[in-house]
Amino acid sequence: MSISGVDTTGAYAFLNKNTSIEQDEKEDSDLATADYLSLMTAQLKNQDPLEPMDNGEFLGQIAQFATVSGIGDLQTSFDNFSAAMQSDQALQGSALVGRSVLVPSSIGTMTAEGGLKGQINVAEPVSDLRVQIFAESGALIKTIEMGSASGYTNFAWDGLAENGEVMTPGIYQFKASGTINGDNTAFGTATVAKVDSVLVGSGQQGLTVNLAGIGSVPFSEVQEILGV
Repeated sequence: MSISGVDTTGAYAFLNKNTSIEQDEKEDSDLATADYLSLMTAQLKNQDPLEPMDNGEFLGQIAQFATVSGIGDLQTSFDNFSAAMQSDQALQGSALVGRSVLVPSSIGTMTAEGGLKGQINVAEPVSDLRVQIFAESGALIKTIEMGSASGYTNFAWDGLAENGEVMTPGIYQFKASGTINGDNTAFGTATVAKVDSVLVGSGQQGLTVNLAGIGSVPFSEVQEILGV
């Protein structure tokens, strides 16, 4: 007597089914190799006995096939490497959110708690380094006299205007300059900004950090990773 609902093909039929699927996938991946070998065998069988294939030509075809196969393997390796790199970037990005970084910029965010912080690349020693703070309208708010300086020099603005007024937290522009050989010379500047979020790109795009008050900046431009 048969019992309905029971698979009569055997209790372990599903194992054979999975094995068949794996074999089919493997056969598909080896299709190009099998086809190439079949073509070469057919070519050898049907060649003109009076003008057989030259050994050099035969070896050349084998070498060509090996090259094509090697390129395919190399592409697979690159794809795997790229996937690993993206995974590593994602881990780096998650650790950056909420932290402060130093990036090249002439604008920065002044907060009520920490003011505005940045760095100046004083290319040549000067005795009168100064940092000027401007509002978004372009109006000069504060001039910070820093005196003698050389190399990378940090600065900070507490948010007070020249007349002592407490300025509203927000975006401000700053410029740094000093006198070199009698000429007023501008210097490169960088600012400290907090990372709001991180975008993990694909391909060659790489990691992009979104900074408060500044916007999107490639991770490659980050000069220093600071604390929270």
